[in-house]
Amino acid sequence: MPYTEAPGFRMEYETHGGGDPLLLINGLGSDRSEWIFQVPDFAERFLVITFDNRGAGGSDTPPGPYSTAQMADDAAALLAHLEADRAHVLGVSLGGMIAQEVALRHPDRVRKLVLACTAPGGEGSVRPAPEVLKSFVLSPGADVQEEVRRVVPFLYSEGYRRNHPEEIEEFVRRRLARPVSAQSNAWQLAAAVGHAAWDRLATIGAETLVIAGDGDKVVPMVNSRRIAQHIPGAKLVILPGAPHRLFAENAEAFNREVMSFLLSKRSESP
Repeated sequence: MPYTEAPGFRMEYETHGGGDPLLLINGLGSDRSEWIFQVPDFAERFLVITFDNRGAGGSDTPPGPYSTAQMADDAAALLAHLEADRAHVLGVSLGGMIAQEVALRHPDRVRKLVLACTAPGGEGSVRPAPEVLKSFVLSPGADVQEEVRRVVPFLYSEGYRRNHPEEIEEFVRRRLARPVSAQSNAWQLAAAVGHAAWDRLATIGAETLVIAGDGDKVVPMVNSRRIAQHIPGAKLVILPGAPHRLFAENAEAFNREVMSFLLSKRSESP
């Protein structure tokens, strides 16, 4: 599997398709297999780049603590390794926070920006209920499968869990195939909790799509509204009833909105 030496650790990645680069950034504890619903569609028009964040999947786990700024520098290092001068950048959840920092710290690397089911950090963030946040804390030595299944009700809608049990089992299988350690998860979770881009969002110059579901229990939808209000010219799309993992449960609608945005020409003011 291809890898690059990011700052202080080895990062594993894949590329698919061809065309303008499109970098996909995972969420908390996830590896690049999370993009199984996006890669086939996106690779028809773009060079899709997926990778494992520090502390997840096939990438190394350098000592923490981690920050979204640091993880954004990792992503930028990957683009440099691939000689991708400018790329579309799409991040979900924690990945959306990292994507904000990519746009802020490395603006010349970003063509268009897609922020999905994410939060701005700082005073602009609305946190989930305490029991939701607590469910994502892993305990050393605990049953991994039990911990994965514990978060499922917060990630998927009740109807989807009932009608598509095979997809839920596939999600669990993927998480168990390359589980994140309790320590790595804690470092990534701390990066998410410590994210603070709210006061800087207005300086993002990349054309931006903000997309979320109004059924999100992990990152309340109001966060996306606030992000869209603070990034100049940002487009906001709300998928009715969609949960936190809208890119999986609502993949068709999600992919359609993202593709339409990425392929559109920027409208200029008269």
